[in-house]
Amino acid sequence: MPTYQADAVVLRRLDYGEADRILTLLTREYGKLAAIAKGSRRAKARSGSGLDLFARSQMMLARGRNLDVVAQSERRGDVRNISGDLRRTAYACLVAEVADKVLEERHPVDDVFELVVGTIARLNVPERSPRAESAWFLMRILDLLGYQPQLADCPGCNEPLSAAAGWFSPLLGGVLCARCSAHDQAGSPVSVNGLKVLRVMAAGDGVLYDRLRLSPELLQEVEAALEAQLEYHLDRRLKSLDFIRTIR
Repeated sequence: MPTYQADAVVLRRLDYGEADRILTLLTREYGKLAAIAKGSRRAKARSGSGLDLFARSQMMLARGRNLDVVAQSERRGDVRNISGDLRRTAYACLVAEVADKVLEERHPVDDVFELVVGTIARLNVPERSPRAESAWFLMRILDLLGYQPQLADCPGCNEPLSAAAGWFSPLLGGVLCARCSAHDQAGSPVSVNGLKVLRVMAAGDGVLYDRLRLSPELLQEVEAALEAQLEYHLDRRLKSLDFIRTIR
């Protein structure tokens, strides 16, 4: 069978048969693809930790009739602080589920690959807040999909937004002014500080974002807006988000 190399991250794993696993991989070179890792569940499997969930590895794959086969994997990244922490695992699952849902098979998107790899790496750092990292990921993926929320002008009347509390409408895709938000729009409230944080995120200013002190209440505002925006455009509820909401 012809073989090829790929820089890959394990998004999902499914036990198959007595010793095999079917993997959903996100690769830099070939996009999202499915592959089977034969014998990987055996104690002496050569693939070892290179096939752990969320692990990044340099893989050798062989083209198969139905599924490509993982012939070799060499681990490149550490995820031990994710696998040992329920909350970090939950947020990594969100990153993986979103990437799985938004990408087509074998359609590589460099920006999405880098975003997923970078987010997982930061989630593995104990000093970093998984909630803040997850919120940043959601804004960035919305931007890449072309669904970044409208934060400068009201999407209801197109008037510039003043420095005041507003209402986030996923249907209209942005923060509504006080006049438009009075028309019983579905969504969530956004404070003045919440709007400022969302604008920093939308501008892609990661350095300033890292310096912000985000209270749980402020993070909840930001999360509510971005999660609603993403689920509205995906037209589905995300299982990982449902779980995250139960453990917050």
